[in-house]
Amino acid sequence: MSSWSGWIRRMCLAGAVAAAMPAAACDEGLPTAPSGGAIVTFRVGSESFRVRLVTQEQVRAAEAARNGGSARIPVGRIVAGTDVNTGWSWHLADVSFAEATIELCDGLPSFVEREGVRYANGTYCPWGAQIVSIQLL
Repeated sequence: MSSWSGWIRRMCLAGAVAAAMPAAACDEGLPTAPSGGAIVTFRVGSESFRVRLVTQEQVRAAEAARNGGSARIPVGRIVAGTDVNTGWSWHLADVSFAEATIELCDGLPSFVEREGVRYANGTYCPWGAQIVSIQLL
């Protein structure tokens, strides 16, 4: 880091940036806050599907599920359109993790593909889902 950029960084961190300095100067080279989201890949039997998690709470719940926590069943509202769930015509929104759910919303991703948003009154909760990966955004 040059002495000039080091000075800018120290001034930005100290809150002492002159009014004439462009605000973007303080953003340059400084770490940015994490977005808080993630893309999680699940395997159910021989099939897989992906969901976008948008909050830190959802990401923590997914990490707990992957690490053996009791709330391991993903539960979400079925929405038409792929989003990050490539290969399928649907995706899940408002995802949470549960310890137990009703059997009605359990099944393979292909069952959801066949029935669309009508599947289990619009809710998918595959009991046998296992987290394959969590990609932080």
